[in-house]
Amino acid sequence: MRVLILPNPFKNALSAEAAGHAMKEGILTYDPNAQVEMIPMADGGDGSLKLLIEPFGADLMTSAVLDPLGRTIDAQWGFNVETRTAIIELSEASGIRLLKSNERDPFKAHTFGTGELINEALVQGAQTIYLTVGGSATLDGGFGILKALGTDFLDKSGHAVAVHQLTDLRTVAALKFDRLRINLHQVNIKVLVDVENTLCGNEGAVRIYGPQKGVQSHQIEVFEDLIEHWGNLLSAASNQNIFELVGGGASGGVPAAMAACHTQVILHPGASFFINLLKIPEKILDVDFILTCEGEIDNQTSYGKGPGIIAKLAHDQKVACIGLCGQLGADYDAKKSFFHAVFPINKRLLSPALAMEQTASNLRYLAGQIYALMLLKPPEVGDEGIT
Repeated sequence: MRVLILPNPFKNALSAEAAGHAMKEGILTYDPNAQVEMIPMADGGDGSLKLLIEPFGADLMTSAVLDPLGRTIDAQWGFNVETRTAIIELSEASGIRLLKSNERDPFKAHTFGTGELINEALVQGAQTIYLTVGGSATLDGGFGILKALGTDFLDKSGHAVAVHQLTDLRTVAALKFDRLRINLHQVNIKVLVDVENTLCGNEGAVRIYGPQKGVQSHQIEVFEDLIEHWGNLLSAASNQNIFELVGGGASGGVPAAMAACHTQVILHPGASFFINLLKIPEKILDVDFILTCEGEIDNQTSYGKGPGIIAKLAHDQKVACIGLCGQLGADYDAKKSFFHAVFPINKRLLSPALAMEQTASNLRYLAGQIYALMLLKPPEVGDEGIT
C-alpha cells in the first residue's frame, strides 16, 4: 500500500519532520514493505524557514533582535546573496513558542523584532523578501514591524507620538510611511499567510485568534476596538480598504500592515504556496491514502490551514485523507470537512504537558492502526497482545 504523509508541526511538542517520522515508523512497524513517502509541510507558521532554505538556495543567518516582550534573542533567517532573496519567518522573532504560557500578554506583545529582521535583510541588499506569518504571540496589528521599518505615528496635531504597545495606538491619529517607503524602495515583499481571516469582525484576528494569544473573554471588545482603529489608520494612510483584505488578520494583523505600508507587497496563501512548491498535487495521484496532522483540527482548519487544503485536494482526486491531531476542536463539523476521517491521538486523559510529551509515541501508534484499518485486515495477535 502506498501512503503519503504530509505532517504539520505540533506547537511546543514536535516539528513537522519529527511528527512525520513518528507516523512513518508506526506504519513500517506494522508493515515493513509499505511504500511510505513523508514530506514535512508548513503554511507560513513554524517550520517555514527550514522548508524554504534548500529550495531557495539560501544560507542560514542569525541576528540579535527583540522577542515579543522586548528581550534580546538570536533569531534565524535565510538569505541568498546571488538572487538577493531573503526568507523571514515571523515566529523566529515574534512567535508564541518564545513565551511561556504565563508570559502571554497581548497588550504588550509586539512584532518589532520581525521588523528588525526585515531591516537586516535590507542591509544585506535584499530585493525580494518572503515573509512567512503564522504562530505569532502578538495581536498588535503589525505596528511593531512598521515601527521598526520607520513609520511615523502622529497625533491630531501632527506631532510624533511614542507607541510601545497596542493601547498607545489610541493617541495616534495618522500614519506617515515616507521614511519606510524610502527604505523599501524597489523591494518586493511576498507575505505567506497561514489563514484567510480578515482583520476585524466575527472571523477576524481578535475574535478567532485572540484567546490563544491570551485575550480574555471580557477583553474581546477592547481589542476589537483597538484593531478597528488601527485598521482605519492603515486604510487612510494607504488609500485602500484594509478591512476587506483576505488573510489580513493572520498573525494578529501583520499582513494588513504590510499591504498598507508598501505598494510592492503581495499576499500568498502559505499552505498553497508550499503545496505547489513541493509538487504535492502530482504526488497525491499516485497514493492509496494520505496522512496529515497538526496540533488541533477545528473549524479554522478550513480557513487556509495546510491540512484543510490537503484534505480538499485529496477529496477532489477521490483519495482518502486522514487527519491526526492532538486535540479535536469543539466546533469541528465532520459533515463540512473534506477529511475522510479525523482522529485525536491521545489515548487517555492527560495534562497538557504529559500529552505533549507523548505526541510522538501516540502518532506512531495511531498511524499503524490506521494503516491496518485501511488494509482492511486485523493486526496480528502475539503473546504480548496486538502489535
